[in-house]
Amino acid sequence: MRDTQEFFYEPNEDEPLSTAVVTAVAEAHHEDVIEQKWVISDDINADALDGLFQQNNLKMTLQFEADSTTATIVADKNGNPVIKIESHR
Repeated sequence: MRDTQEFFYEPNEDEPLSTAVVTAVAEAHHEDVIEQKWVISDDINADALDGLFQQNNLKMTLQFEADSTTATIVADKNGNPVIKIESHR
């Protein structure tokens, strides 16, 4: 049975969502962002991710597998995202 831990990350207002996801996964794994083993482009198109939570896509949820984690991004009615990482290590 795998141990599952939850980690929440709220990006800065000017932080691209793809950068926030990479940072959240690294922090959830207690890894340095630059030295982490997971590369976002292996699992998701970073440019597409950055464009998702614009004004025309408010209040939405996106979930995907990233490394040994499940990333869930939830945006409120203003499009402000919060990232939840469930680590399955």
